[in-house]
Amino acid sequence: MKKLLLSLTVLAVVLVGCSKDLSYEISDSKIDVINSGVAPLDIDAWEAEVDADFAAVLEALGTDGDLEALAAFDAKYGTDMAETGARFAAARSGSSGKGSSSYPAITNMPFNKDGAVYVSGGTDDLVGTIVDWVSPKTLPGSYYHAAVLDLDKYDPNNEDVYCLETAISKGAGYETAYQWRTKVNAAVLNPKYSLTKSKLDSAQAYMDYYCDMNNKNMEYGFFKNTVNIFNVVTKADTYTWYCTKVVWWVYNKYGWDIDSNDSRIDWTTSGLYTIVKDYYAVRYFYSSSKKKAAINDYMASAKKNIVLAEEIMFSPYFTKVFEKIREN
Repeated sequence: MKKLLLSLTVLAVVLVGCSKDLSYEISDSKIDVINSGVAPLDIDAWEAEVDADFAAVLEALGTDGDLEALAAFDAKYGTDMAETGARFAAARSGSSGKGSSSYPAITNMPFNKDGAVYVSGGTDDLVGTIVDWVSPKTLPGSYYHAAVLDLDKYDPNNEDVYCLETAISKGAGYETAYQWRTKVNAAVLNPKYSLTKSKLDSAQAYMDYYCDMNNKNMEYGFFKNTVNIFNVVTKADTYTWYCTKVVWWVYNKYGWDIDSNDSRIDWTTSGLYTIVKDYYAVRYFYSSSKKKAAINDYMASAKKNIVLAEEIMFSPYFTKVFEKIREN
């Protein structure tokens, strides 16, 4: 994976105490400094040091050394990033990369509606570990993965044929009906309104160019520069793809914006939120208003750029017609 090119600068920090008897030297614990709630004398230096240490975390995310980097940040600043990072690491190590699980096929999953959206989740079926980690888990089923059915490509006599537009390790790609029958948890969403076939065919054909298994001029990911949380892939970007973005693009080309940004989605259940919250809690430990504003601004920007499975499930454009939850 590409490394995030960030220079690490360690700067001295001098902090002023809340009384004349309370002061901190460079050698003092950063946790004690944070617990004091007292603003640093040199705020710029404090924030620069936190940024440098967090840069090391960003550089390590998605690699075998990410837990060590997270634990080091936790030890220095008293955060709990390693706990959410462990979920990310477990997902990465548990992924088969094939989009299938050890569960038997769901034989009654329907494949009969052109443009139907399929969503999946669960801890054994971890193709998109970054998306799984980022995604909120508001609904039963822990949904994070998605695809859209091109019924013209579906063959009931051969369910190993590619017919669902989604994202795979190369970027945009295809999955088969059989792969979807073996998901851990799955739901099927049908368009609530009648579709014009010619318009839908045109939208699906647009994505065919990117989903073509021989087209590798792209990358898979949720963030630019691997897992740089400050560089979320925009919806308009056509080089970096994740599964739910592919689904969004099909319907965007059709003329529907299916990103609901629904207020019922609990973003605090997202691993991304935990990392962002902890980072800003350390950077602005001395000001609850600054911390709250930074977290809110980040999440507002992320929600604008991100489209996730739960947002599609809450979209007013779809009706759930099937669901099978085998693991909570």
